[in-house]
Formats: sequence, structure tokens, C-alpha cells
Amino acid sequence: MPEEDTLMRALRDMNMPKFVYDDVPLFKGLIGDLFPGMDPVRKPYEKKDKIIEICESLGLQKLPEDVQVDKVVQLFETMGTRHTTMIVGPTGAGKSSVI
Repeated sequence: MPEEDTLMRALRDMNMPKFVYDDVPLFKGLIGDLFPGMDPVRKPYEKKDKIIEICESLGLQKLPEDVQVDKVVQLFETMGTRHTTMIVGPTGAGKSSVI
């Protein structure tokens, strides 16, 4: 993989989970300016079906949307690379479901 791809993915994957929803387009714009011609969008997680299956087995009322599945993957990756993790957000945002 080219070095630019690795750097862009590292910046995206380590920072994106920290942003509130309104800041994501700004960050994507910054990444786009730093790495012109590269797509900062993540590829779909290959085990999405497994995440949905687990959510159904836990009795969650609604199947997770792509954004929620992405948050599950982000939390998983963050917990693998950081010593501590804090989940914050308004009531009903899906924090407990992601955990």
C-alpha cells in the first residue's frame, strides 16, 4: 500500500471516532485538502452481517443502520489502540447499543 494511503487511513481512523456529527464534514474536507484525489470514506466492514446478527440476538428493537455499524467498528478499533475510551452523546443516541 502506498505511504500516502497508509497515512491518510491512520489519520482518518484514529481521529474520526472523536468528532461529533457536525465536525465530520469539516474533517473530511481537511483530509481531502491534505490528500487530493484520495477518498477519505471507509470501506464497508466485511463482518457487518455478524454485527447485525448479534444485535438481533440481543433483542434490539431496530436493525442497526450503516452509521451505527460504523460506530461499532470505530469503538472496536479504538479500544484496540487506546488505553481508555469514553462514550459520550445525548440520550437515545445509541451509545448503549454500540457498546
